Amino acid sequence: MTNKNDEENAPEENSGPAKDSNDSAAATTDNLEDPSRRLLFKRAALGGGGALLGGVAAYGAGTVSVAGKPVNDYPQTDEAIFKPKVQRDVVLNFVSSKALNEKHPERNEQYNRLQNKEFDWVRGIRDMYSKPWDNNKPGYTQMDRALQKAGWEPLNIAGSRPAANLQPNTPFHSWDQSDVEEEQFQFESKQQATDAIKSAARVFGAVRCGIARRDKRWDYDPLYDIENERELSWEKDFPFEPKTVIVILTPMDYDAIATAPAWTADGTAADGYTQMGVKATQMAKFIRGLGYHAVGAGNDLGSSVPYAIMAGLGEGGRNGALLAPGIGPRVRIFKVYTDFEFVEYDQPHSWGITEFCLSCGKCAEACPSSAIPLMEDKNGGYGFEPSYEFSDEPGYTWNNHHGIKKFYSDAKKCYNFWVENGGACSACIAACTFNEPDFWHHWFIMAITPITPKPLHAAMALAHPAFGYGHTNDPKKAEKFWKTGEGMRTNVNMKNNIGTSNKS
Repeated sequence: MTNKNDEENAPEENSGPAKDSNDSAAATTDNLEDPSRRLLFKRAALGGGGALLGGVAAYGAGTVSVAGKPVNDYPQTDEAIFKPKVQRDVVLNFVSSKALNEKHPERNEQYNRLQNKEFDWVRGIRDMYSKPWDNNKPGYTQMDRALQKAGWEPLNIAGSRPAANLQPNTPFHSWDQSDVEEEQFQFESKQQATDAIKSAARVFGAVRCGIARRDKRWDYDPLYDIENERELSWEKDFPFEPKTVIVILTPMDYDAIATAPAWTADGTAADGYTQMGVKATQMAKFIRGLGYHAVGAGNDLGSSVPYAIMAGLGEGGRNGALLAPGIGPRVRIFKVYTDFEFVEYDQPHSWGITEFCLSCGKCAEACPSSAIPLMEDKNGGYGFEPSYEFSDEPGYTWNNHHGIKKFYSDAKKCYNFWVENGGACSACIAACTFNEPDFWHHWFIMAITPITPKPLHAAMALAHPAFGYGHTNDPKKAEKFWKTGEGMRTNVNMKNNIGTSNKS
């Protein structure tokens, strides 16, 4: 699926790739591989950077900006309407449950009536990957389908594929605590414990790791067991009382995501879910080996985006995803719930990302189903309540988590597009201004964003596609992907990314 992880977005109709307004940028994108052109970009960035920062003092301010600024006002909630989200109202959970669909037929009826569709929620998720390939259509060939299905295969073998749709207590995310060591390891300090946890996360392939206090506002309550069609209680069914949530990011492939909404992009998204399952299992086992209870989780148990924000890993973006500095939304999020609490907790940070999103809108322009609000929409889609199309219709926003100040989007339209596309989309990830290859000049832009006057954010957003980045629905990118081999532009180890060299 795409990078909405567990929350608000999912994607319109795609008998072929989606919008064609961006196709004209293909030549510009190809020129990025020209070393002389890249050198020109770097020199331009360097010259502009010197003028903008104005010396060592300003450079120091930029360095601080890369690290982010701690914030104390997240989350902003409207207590009159805010309440914990019930898991059965998350779109991927709902469409996976025959019982819930039979209980709420009005949801499907209302959606089809308003959207002028004839769409079957339950059949859609079952038939998503049955659309035939076309070897004359780049991004939708037999090779792309094979990549897509192979990305899921470890989860299929392990019996943990339903976890992607929020099924709790799957083999990779087992609630079984019978292997907790009797002897509890005693750390000398909270910092030692924190460093140990983040070091282990790095070994298992994490690109970022943060630690947050367990916050019941972000836990699904009640939980929902899709396989047995029943609700589950934290107090009666979960094996222990969590105190801490370890939040970890695993990256997706830049060149594959660039092909969105093609099936090629879904290949790395599927692999991202597999990595979530494997890594969550490893991290939970590590904590249990220290003598403490732990359960790994992907999309299940709680809402991953706010937990990641609380753990200082990024900010909420217009597309409803987490935007992590240096990677943007091109990550998957997983969690480990544990009763271990002798740690230094992280806190939310700001890099000016959410504010930038208010002036950007590239993800909304790229969205083939118009599920993401544009800047000209009411409040730009940002507020305590949804303001997208039909959000004023009673009952239509059943899937949204009301009462939190954030960007709201229509996950139902997103999911509809996935089914018609024959796979998840990721166009909003590919188009994001913060989704960049790991080049130093992109880190430079990341550093100056918080200290750049807001009126310049829109100009910076326009520069992103002007330099050849962020264009979606380009068949040439799908063709190019299959020629990249080992020569991909991204630094697969993410060594230059914040938090992976000296700290996690």
